[in-house]
Amino acid sequence: MRSSISVILTIVFLSSSLAAQSARAPESATKAIQPSESAAAISAPAPPTSRELKLPAGTPIDIEATYTVSSIDFRPGDYLSFRVLIPVMIDGVTLIDKGSLVTGRVVEAKRGGHWGKAGRLSWTMQDVVATDGTRIPLQAQKDLPAGRNGIKGTSHGGEVATKTVLMGVLLAPVFPIAPLALMSGFKRGEDAVLPQGKRFVVFVQSETVVKASGR
Repeated sequence: MRSSISVILTIVFLSSSLAAQSARAPESATKAIQPSESAAAISAPAPPTSRELKLPAGTPIDIEATYTVSSIDFRPGDYLSFRVLIPVMIDGVTLIDKGSLVTGRVVEAKRGGHWGKAGRLSWTMQDVVATDGTRIPLQAQKDLPAGRNGIKGTSHGGEVATKTVLMGVLLAPVFPIAPLALMSGFKRGEDAVLPQGKRFVVFVQSETVVKASGR
């Protein structure tokens, strides 16, 4: 009798063990097909790296005036704004975008003067903003760091002088020439006007390192 009971208990115990193992099997199989944390980390895209590229001195940059200005509106020391027309690239990487801000500083600003003297507006180049925010120094002429860009209004000096002489010859017997000359002297030359879209070529003043994103 005792032997029969022992056999029955053994069979019940083995059945319970097999049932428990069968219940755990699907769970283990499910966990086996999940990607490991290390595998997920490897498959993530690598962050972009930063490259340092050198922009050589003397590199030409095409720019244009941002808006129309006149010599009568400026004083020496004021700033002028330009923008880049063609992006500047090194090794296929853009260092200066199209439309980037270019700054110039006014050196001379004169309105048209009496006796037909033309107005003048001249400036030196300051810098351009690169893609990483670096300010790259510029100059107006490649081989002349102290060079400047400038424009000049229309002079009427020759016209004033000619009219004064002719009027003096014709009216000398009737009127003295001094008042005629004085009246002619009030005729001004035209102010210097820098029109919007006026193009210039300027140059990088010194070699500059620019940080560019790459992979």
